[in-house]
Amino acid sequence: MSSSKRIFELQQVDLSIQSKSKELDEINLHLNHDEAYELAKANHDTARDAQKEREKLYKDLDAEAENIRAAMQQINDKLYGGKIKNPKELVGYEQEAAMFRGNLSKKDDVLLELMEKTDAAKVEIRKLQEVYKTAESDWQSRKVTLMVQADQLKDELAGLEKKRQVILTEVDKATLTAYENIKSRKGQAVVRIEQGRCLGCRVSLSISELQRAKGMSIVTCSNCGRILYLS
Repeated sequence: MSSSKRIFELQQVDLSIQSKSKELDEINLHLNHDEAYELAKANHDTARDAQKEREKLYKDLDAEAENIRAAMQQINDKLYGGKIKNPKELVGYEQEAAMFRGNLSKKDDVLLELMEKTDAAKVEIRKLQEVYKTAESDWQSRKVTLMVQADQLKDELAGLEKKRQVILTEVDKATLTAYENIKSRKGQAVVRIEQGRCLGCRVSLSISELQRAKGMSIVTCSNCGRILYLS
């Protein structure tokens, strides 16, 4: 078997390994990352966290409102308990009570608004959770299929690697070095000859090049430098 044919076969194996390795990398990426699931989870978690913040704010404001009510009760006790007779002092307490009532009214308005938002958010969070759980279930189903595909690719790659090792034992070191050097520079190291042309650069080959390509040794295109393979 000619060296050019064997090195061409090596290239075909290398291309298959490259293609299947890329496919395996993409599968592994999808096994660890699913855009639909992660987006659904992020939306749910964001809404849930915002709800927790609202609930905390409501609790804090409600506690403040209770403190105001307690303070108002103390003032009312003083105003209507009959113990304070000084009109000026009574006016001062009435003004303080009015201030507390204004603050309490504002807090009650905010609390009511927060309660309405919290109730609406609960409905939205339940919907987002359903979307998130559905996306998670779909991803788990896809993962089963992807893992099967990954195992198949691993087996194919193992077979290709064995085939590559066999070919390497049949290719001399100089030819292999030339192949690797050209591949690193050109991408494709070995090209077919068709209708007297190098398919790497589409240039017509000389009769001498065509004759030498029929032999057992490695011949490179005088124009593009790729290894020529005449099947």
